[in-house]
Amino acid sequence: MSAEASLHSSKGHGSHEHEQHDHVPTYIKLAVVLSVLTGVEVAILYVALPDALMLTGLYGLAAVKFGLVVAMFMHLKYDNKMLTGIFFAGFTIALATMAAMIALINYQPSKTSIHVKDSKQLAALNAGDPTKGPDVFMAKGCAACHAISSVPGAVGAVGPKLDGLGQRAASRNGKPAADYIRESIENPNAFVVEGYPAGLMPANLKSTMSADEYKNLVAFLEKL
Repeated sequence: MSAEASLHSSKGHGSHEHEQHDHVPTYIKLAVVLSVLTGVEVAILYVALPDALMLTGLYGLAAVKFGLVVAMFMHLKYDNKMLTGIFFAGFTIALATMAAMIALINYQPSKTSIHVKDSKQLAALNAGDPTKGPDVFMAKGCAACHAISSVPGAVGAVGPKLDGLGQRAASRNGKPAADYIRESIENPNAFVVEGYPAGLMPANLKSTMSADEYKNLVAFLEKL
C-alpha cells in the first residue's frame, strides 16, 4: 500500500471515529428526552383523568418517542426532505385516526344523557307511573294476599293491608320508602311484618314482571 493510500485510509478512519464521537452528545440528549417523556407517561397513570384524555396522552407521548427514535436511527434528519415529509405525513394521519377512534369509543351518548339536564329529571325518567300500578297489582295476583281500599277486588287477608304503606315504609329499617318496597318484593324475608309468618310471599315475584311493570308497581305502592 502506498504512503498516500495509507494516509487516506488513516484520515478516513479518523473521520469516521470523529463522526461517531460527535453523535454521542446527541444520543445522550435523546436518552434524557425519552426518560422525561416516560416519566410523564407514568405520571399520567397516577392522575385521575377521563379515559379518553388519558389514552390520548399516553398514545401521543408514545408516538413522539417513536418519532424521535426513528428520526435518529433512520437518519431521517439527513434524508431528502420530501421523503421525510412523506414518512411523517403518514405517521401524523395514523396518529390522528387513532385519536379519533379513542374519542368515538369513549363518547357514546344515550337518549337520556342528551336530554336530561339534572338528577331530578333523570330520577323522573326512571320512575314508574303510579296510575298504572293497580293494574300490575291485580295482574300479578297481589290482591289475593293483600288488601288496598282504593283498589277494587284487593281484599286479601293473608298478608298485611297495604293502605298507608308509603308512610310506614319510610320509617322501617331506616331506608327510603321506595327502597323498602323494592326489598320487600325482591327479598320478602329481609323484613317480616310482626304478626305474619315468613315465607308467605314468593321470592321470584319481580321475575314475573317487565321493567316498566316493576317500576309502576313500586311507584304506586310508594304513594299509598
